[in-house]
Amino acid sequence: MTTTQPDTDNMVIIHQCFRDRFAAMPSLITAVPDGDTDRAGVLVDFLIELTTALHHHHIAEDEALWPLLLNRVDDTSAILTMEEQHERIGELIDRALAQASAFRTSAREHRGEQLAVTLTALSAALNAHLDDEEAVALPLAEKHLTVAEWAHVGEIGHASIPKDRMLVFLGYILLSATDRQRAYFLAQSPLPARIAWKVLGRRKFEADYQRVHGHPSKNAVSAGPTSR
Repeated sequence: MTTTQPDTDNMVIIHQCFRDRFAAMPSLITAVPDGDTDRAGVLVDFLIELTTALHHHHIAEDEALWPLLLNRVDDTSAILTMEEQHERIGELIDRALAQASAFRTSAREHRGEQLAVTLTALSAALNAHLDDEEAVALPLAEKHLTVAEWAHVGEIGHASIPKDRMLVFLGYILLSATDRQRAYFLAQSPLPARIAWKVLGRRKFEADYQRVHGHPSKNAVSAGPTSR
């Protein structure tokens, strides 16, 4: 099927992944045994991946979404507010990464608690921003952008993911999706990606989830319904 209107459903699914992963980080950080720098390093590496992915997600919007909407909508106040939200989230990311560097080195409990406070604030700010995007920006994108323009937004964010981590990131996206969303997201993926996910991706994701969270994902991606 062809369409003249962008389909923004994939963005909603990706947003939910960001919500879930950032929400999980504070408790993972505070659970690190005092002085366990190996465990701290695993979590800090994952946090860097998450914040890098979110940063490029926001770059895609800053470069390829907000400018178009600002030129095409009558009331730009909501777009300007979301640009300001990006700045606030960026400040929290910078603070979190600075604290994460200190935590990686020592894994001291008090440093983990400081980092968890910042990550909790980051998660709250991100949730509010993503709620606004889904309520305002995505409907505007469907109305005012072409299919090609919307595809360019996704391409910028996608290009930031290292090739050797794409299947793992796909697993985290699918983990946060409902059964319907999961089927939809996979259906929109290229055939080679779907084959790679079935052959290698599930195992790679499960190993990574266990590495980060310390327990299996209970096969939430490969079998069984989600809670939503």
